[in-house]
Amino acid sequence: MRKGYSLIEIMVIIIVFPAVMLVLNGLFRTLVRDIPQASRVVQENTTVLDVLEQIQQDVDRAKGLPQSSAGYTADNEVLLIELADGIICYELADGKVLRRNLADNAKGATAWSVPNAQIQWEVWRKDGTGYAVEIRTHVKQKFRNRRLEKMAASRLYFVGAL
Repeated sequence: MRKGYSLIEIMVIIIVFPAVMLVLNGLFRTLVRDIPQASRVVQENTTVLDVLEQIQQDVDRAKGLPQSSAGYTADNEVLLIELADGIICYELADGKVLRRNLADNAKGATAWSVPNAQIQWEVWRKDGTGYAVEIRTHVKQKFRNRRLEKMAASRLYFVGAL
């Protein structure tokens, strides 16, 4: 009957155990860090797609894309869309996209939180009249001390396309 371990058995454990831990380290890192990060990127991109869907609906019903209205001037952070019932203003501010109807200040603004998303729009104009808006988006992700641009896309919406 044996009451202890032999020197060879202990040495095998000392050598094999760290090798197994190195193999499992990559799997553990993937389960704990990479999958949740990727999930957050997908969730934020879904929110960006919701914003883009609302912008598309507004641009499809639009009469025009004015350069200014009610103290707002269209630029990289403000998009103005003229509808039959008023002017819609989209504003990028502090990781949020705000949508408000400038004709109806009593109603609150609709807000989408997109802290890691980059949204850029550019109104295409001909003879001073806006006829389309190009929107470029991506979600920023920090991955192993690098900044990545995920889910990058560009869309072009024409005024009154319907």
